[in-house]
Amino acid sequence: MKKIIYLVIVTAVVLALLSCVGLPLTVKDQSRKDAIEPVAWKEFDKSGQVKFLQVQDTALASEAGKGGTLDGSAGERLVEIKVVDPAIQESVVEWTLKNTGKSTIWVVAAGGSEADLPVGIAGEDSITLKTNLDEGRYTYIVVDNEEGGKVALDIKAKCGETSAKTARGKSMHVTWF
Repeated sequence: MKKIIYLVIVTAVVLALLSCVGLPLTVKDQSRKDAIEPVAWKEFDKSGQVKFLQVQDTALASEAGKGGTLDGSAGERLVEIKVVDPAIQESVVEWTLKNTGKSTIWVVAAGGSEADLPVGIAGEDSITLKTNLDEGRYTYIVVDNEEGGKVALDIKAKCGETSAKTARGKSMHVTWF
């Protein structure tokens, strides 16, 4: 039984890493795309039909000059969405990203996006970004900051009219220190 559980875990990790092709290993390691949640988890999961796969996060800021580049630096944070309701027919996720700090936050990667990246979000500003869902009904963004100091990004997203929620039933939030 232990071998089977080990195999399932290893397989899930490998699939998750492969799903984020082109991302640095430090970012791929954050992926929860193919994670298998225990049955008991459903009792606590308040995310609904469009799920943020991460919960609110804090991170070290990247080194100066690295915030606007997808390079595996310390501040890069992967934020993933999975649409689990087959009744939701839309294939586009609309992200609303609000920088509540003073220094620039960067979107350095976005799965299924045609946006010209990186995109900077100046302090106290917000942007809207659209990404396409892949065949597994999944998409992601990678965000980064290089100055820290409690710079925060409020992240809201929706697929059609359905808002993405974390397991706690909230929108996402990333803080760099």
